[in-house]
Amino acid sequence: MAHLDDDQLTLFAFGEADPNAEQREHLRTCSRCEAELVALSRLVSVGRSLGNEELVQPPDAVWRGIHSELGLSEEVREVPRKQQSAPEAAVRRDVGSPARRGAFRRRIPRRGAVVGIVAAASLVVGVIAGVVGASLFVRPAASRVVAEAELEPFPNWQASGTARVEEGSSGAQQMVIDLSAPDQGLREVWLIDPGTSGLISLGLLSGASGTFSLPDDVDLERYSVVDVSQEPDDGNPAHSGDSIVRGELRST
Repeated sequence: MAHLDDDQLTLFAFGEADPNAEQREHLRTCSRCEAELVALSRLVSVGRSLGNEELVQPPDAVWRGIHSELGLSEEVREVPRKQQSAPEAAVRRDVGSPARRGAFRRRIPRRGAVVGIVAAASLVVGVIAGVVGASLFVRPAASRVVAEAELEPFPNWQASGTARVEEGSSGAQQMVIDLSAPDQGLREVWLIDPGTSGLISLGLLSGASGTFSLPDDVDLERYSVVDVSQEPDDGNPAHSGDSIVRGELRST
């Protein structure tokens, strides 16, 4: 089978399409396509995790430069403007509310435009990096893995996965999840206190991989179990009781 094209991989990363059996088998055996999907999934996850960040509207010249560099059509010449709807504002105020589930399900343009959007996003990242400085690119190298977990499947799932906790030079920690499982809907990542069955939701997992910021005050010796669950799209923020994989964090 030929390599999967960028349109297909991007749709999988956004959760707008599921790979068929042949595509899943190709992703399992092709390191190139698997790596590209993981990278796109992480990009999507990071983008969706910015719900509480205030983004600055760039000058119009930035979009004009992107439009010219990529040779985009006249249809998209107009400078895009972000308009925040009332439901989105509510989600930004309360990421723990039931509305958060809908906030992660967004329509994306037709497949022919996806590659252009990804390329444009890359160009914008380059512009931002030039303004902010090279520290953005040094930061990942400064991170160290402080805990890891092998995620074992529950009996009714054919799945596997890993979780690792990375700590940056500032002390901030993030959880990186890699999951191999049939994509049948919404999936949510949790930390569990095995002593009290207490739960902390880290957010929804899109695609095969995701990165989640950990609360500053979370005690990983207490909340030592990582769980990924299958969730119905019903607006209920509680754990569904349908766990896909679970594993205990071990310090490295």
